[in-house]
Amino acid sequence: MTHARAIALPGWAGKPVETQLEGWPVVERFEPPEGDCAVGLTDLSHRPKAIVQGAGAQRLGLARPGQAVWNGQSLAGCLKPGHAVVLDLTGPLEMKPADSSWTDMTDGWVLLGLWGPLSLDVVQGLVTVDVEPRERGGALFFATSCHGVPVQLFNLRAQKPGFVISCARSHGQNLFEACIRAGRQSGLKVTGLKAYSDWLCGPAA
Repeated sequence: MTHARAIALPGWAGKPVETQLEGWPVVERFEPPEGDCAVGLTDLSHRPKAIVQGAGAQRLGLARPGQAVWNGQSLAGCLKPGHAVVLDLTGPLEMKPADSSWTDMTDGWVLLGLWGPLSLDVVQGLVTVDVEPRERGGALFFATSCHGVPVQLFNLRAQKPGFVISCARSHGQNLFEACIRAGRQSGLKVTGLKAYSDWLCGPAA
């Protein structure tokens, strides 16, 4: 199965060096190389995504809205009791739902990574909720909106700041461009998958 890219990349990002991962067109890097950046924006729409309901959501160990779990491979966040969102960032691309309580949303949602030292500033320019509340520890999940578009937002709460944000595929380009506008003053760069993976899996991630 061949998938179409949901995001049109800006010409100023450079020349994309692409590959195919199980039918998904993925940008590995840009030429000239992106280099270090204060904020990276990466299209992760090829990564598996799911809505989990009922007993399946309960087995994820999420008890209250906004609670999230990051295990180094996937993120799970509680929308409401018995209703969760799962995003796999490092595992196999073929989603294998545990049971019928899982609904695969991989083709239905886009997924963007916002990461780097100034990524919090950019995210706070996208949404009105406080995505870094001091009274709560660990990864966090937010069901909120960005310029009227419903989004699912995770704060990984890693030693190096990073977020992932998803929305319906039909709104993906609008969300991508909103990220670029919010990050313009922070020196945002559009990056390929390699730069994002180096950040996510690197030391002190």
